[in-house]
Amino acid sequence: MTKRSQSLWVTSAVAAFAAVLTAAPANALNGADATTGLNFVAKINIGDKAACTGSLVAEQWVLTAASCFSSAGISTSGKPALATTVTVGRTDLTQTGGSVQPALALVPHADRDLVLVRLSSRIAGTAVKPVQIASAPATGGEQLTKAGFGRTKTEWVPDKLHAGKFTVASATGTAVNLDGSDTATVCQGDAGGPTLRTVNGVPQLVSVTSRSWQGGCLGIDPVETRTGAVDTRVDDLAGWVKEVVSREKVTPADIDGDGKDDLVLQRIDGSVVVHRNLGTTFGPGTVMSTGWGRFVTGADLGRLYFADITGDGKADLVVHTSDGNVAVRKNMGTYFDGGTQWSTGWGRFVNGTDLGRLYFADMTGDGKADLVVHTSDGNVAVRKNMGTYFDGGTQ
Repeated sequence: MTKRSQSLWVTSAVAAFAAVLTAAPANALNGADATTGLNFVAKINIGDKAACTGSLVAEQWVLTAASCFSSAGISTSGKPALATTVTVGRTDLTQTGGSVQPALALVPHADRDLVLVRLSSRIAGTAVKPVQIASAPATGGEQLTKAGFGRTKTEWVPDKLHAGKFTVASATGTAVNLDGSDTATVCQGDAGGPTLRTVNGVPQLVSVTSRSWQGGCLGIDPVETRTGAVDTRVDDLAGWVKEVVSREKVTPADIDGDGKDDLVLQRIDGSVVVHRNLGTTFGPGTVMSTGWGRFVTGADLGRLYFADITGDGKADLVVHTSDGNVAVRKNMGTYFDGGTQWSTGWGRFVNGTDLGRLYFADMTGDGKADLVVHTSDGNVAVRKNMGTYFDGGTQ
């Protein structure tokens, strides 16, 4: 190759994302649609700036190319700057089924064209299962299958997933070079899509589409005939994916009442684990509560807070559910009790982007945390802790 291959993001508003693998070769230009075995493939729409393809690699995470976001001028760190919608479990985007939901967070890889996209909720059940990450790298001459929702030879914005066979030309420590054909080319919108090897009938993710020459794709100069593609290797990144997926929400709070903040971990699996502050290190974790898995993101069922509500010097567990209720679960030393409802009417405050935010802090100096309400009109009100409820508040 004598010049850099072209990026594959699409400046077009499309809907959702999904994917499927066919037993017989489909082709990415004008062949049969892919309809079976790849419903872990996702369609990703980034506002009206870009559309890409991805793969569900864990119940709440989709892996795609970081260039899908950066090419549209969007940072890949933190919360997506533009509304990002992910569709998974649907190979025909004109049909219903599967899951269509917003992306909550982006976690890029440090030095590869990859980003993990966190969905707003888990993809549960057996209908759509995450794809396995391959443990062996691509080898020269190996034939692999690519899938994507990008353009074809005749379609600008296809409604269905396509797939095609590619041959590995070479591989490096971080990249895979692939040869296409006149019936298998990577086009715009395919960026981030999976390159797959089938082992004992099960697809495995070997690499992720990064860029391509796009020879034969609709809208590309007909003089361009090269059909090669460059992928980002993922076969050596199963550990990275596992680490990101298992990350926990961390909150400092004095749980044991010794005046020093302990380390409170809200795990992905729903458990609340406390590591005691030992002065120079944190001790082993103790599970004090379970069942809060969908509270980690703060946008599904609700949010958890840790603050001393009872005034005994130990942080209690405050549960703010999406129905608007605020309950206090008292710190019993080694667990939090069943809880008592203290306030209602805060349903639209859960995700902090609609009406405002709630905070819990001792504003009156009596040693008991009060409810602080920060509304979207800019007002901050303190609702005093009355022992079993919060009062009507003072601006």
